[in-house]
Formats: sequence, structure tokens, C-alpha cells
Amino acid sequence: MFILPLYVDVPMYRYPVANILLMIGIALFSIMFLLGDDRTFHGMVLDGFTLRGMIGHILLHADLLHLVGNLIFLWAFGNAICAKVGNFNYPALFLGLGIIAAAIHNILDGHPAIGASGAINGVVGMVLVLYPRNEVACFWFFFMRGGMFYVSSMWLILLWLAFDLWGVVTGDLGVAYWGHIGGLLGGAAVAMLMLKTGLIEIADTDQTLLDILEQRRG
Repeated sequence: MFILPLYVDVPMYRYPVANILLMIGIALFSIMFLLGDDRTFHGMVLDGFTLRGMIGHILLHADLLHLVGNLIFLWAFGNAICAKVGNFNYPALFLGLGIIAAAIHNILDGHPAIGASGAINGVVGMVLVLYPRNEVACFWFFFMRGGMFYVSSMWLILLWLAFDLWGVVTGDLGVAYWGHIGGLLGGAAVAMLMLKTGLIEIADTDQTLLDILEQRRG
């Protein structure tokens, strides 16, 4: 069964222009990488702690399926975060989350890697903290049948985290699972820090992960 997230049901305070431009940039670089000479992109693969690799790997993908899958997730979750933090802040935030994910991957895995998955998982981690009970609209497809369903972002994201943890345990080296996990946890930590310092304000009608944890403590 294929499950694809389409959007997170959140207030859109502004149009997510920066996320759309980021998606276009990633798509263009990835297509040039797939069609061009690998030497043109020398050093942009994540392979150690070089700055070019820790940033450049976000723009490259192994094939069209890899690219399209990441762009779908970036559309679904990136629009929500971009609309919250603003079009000027979002690109720097996305880049920082990608570097965090790359660092965790280098420390705990170390294999060469490309793809925006780590940075996107950072955005997903921010959604987990800021909008844990907001619904994610998802499309499912199985044996020529398909449809829509809605699920709280918290449960969907925790399910994906469980798959990544399972990947680490089973030792599948074809996917940068530690980058995914590091990005998600990094994004969650950044979102919590921004909430604590007042850099992000949440509407009274929304409930953050911090609100849920405080209620359970009480």
C-alpha cells in the first residue's frame, strides 16, 4: 500500500512562496545531476563534514522516484512550517535542519548520501511539536484502488519514526535512516526552542506538543 501525505490542516498565515521556490530549486538541481556529468557536482555529495557536501547533498537525488517522493513530503509539511515562520526565515531554517541531519548521519552512519530527506524530516519534526493534533490529509493506493483518509500528524509521524528505527535495527544501508531520525529530532528540538523563546506564536485554538505534555503532568 502507498500512503502519500497531501497537506497538514493548519492556519495558513501567509502564502508559502519560499517553500515552492525551494522545491523548484531542488527539482532543477536534481534533474541536472541526473542528466549531467557527475564531475560537475563533485563535492556536493554528503561524505564527511565538508560544508559543500553538508549543504549540496540536499539538492541532489538518486533518481526521479527519490526526487518526487521527497517533493511530495516537502509540499505537505513544508508549506505548513513556511506559513508559520515566514518566507524570509524558512530557507535558513530548512538549511540548518539539513545540516543537523547531515551531522547526525556522518556521526552514526558515515556512508556517502544525497537527498533532502534529512532536512524534510526536520520540517516534519517541527510539525510534530507545533501541530501534533492537526490532521494530515493522505492519499492511499492499493491494487488499483485508492482514496483519502485523515489522521493526526502525531500518529502518522511517530509511525514513520518507527519505520526509520526499524531500518536502523535491520541494517538496511540503502537509506540514510540516521539522517532521517536526526533531522526529525533536530526539527522537534528547534521547534521547542522557538516556542520557549517566543520566536513562534501559536493560536489559542491550536495545541502544541508542549501543551499536551504539560496537561499530562498536571
